[in-house]
Amino acid sequence: MLKPGINVKLGVPLLFIVMLVSGLALYGGAQLVKQDEASADAPASDGPGGGPVGPGPVSVTIVARNLAFDLSTLTANAGSEFNVTLDNQDAGVLHNVAFYTDRSLSQPVQIGELLTGPATEAISFTAPAAPGTYFFRCDVHPDTMSGAFIVQ
Repeated sequence: MLKPGINVKLGVPLLFIVMLVSGLALYGGAQLVKQDEASADAPASDGPGGGPVGPGPVSVTIVARNLAFDLSTLTANAGSEFNVTLDNQDAGVLHNVAFYTDRSLSQPVQIGELLTGPATEAISFTAPAAPGTYFFRCDVHPDTMSGAFIVQ
């Protein structure tokens, strides 16, 4: 049987080790979240609608399924027609796709109607004339459904 003093001698270092490991795990998780937020602002290509586009109008379909968009980057030409089709595949769930100048949402570019799935909606608008990185999201699920709208 252990003496009462031994429990204290072992407990203090063990507590310190647990606190150190927990702190490192929290720090690592915070870095992953920070990296995810930064990647939404960075231009990246992830298939149709992402990456370089040719001159003229651009058409893309974005799928809403399981409370997520299938694309995290949409790309358009500055001042050109941009056609986006929202394919809401979540039965009984409201989604839309809304475009803003930035994450502050202070200046909308184009806001699509709320759409109960399964259903589709086609939206056409003129992309901003100024090249840059804009922002898009589902206004109902902004934490899980958003991305970068690259105008080049």
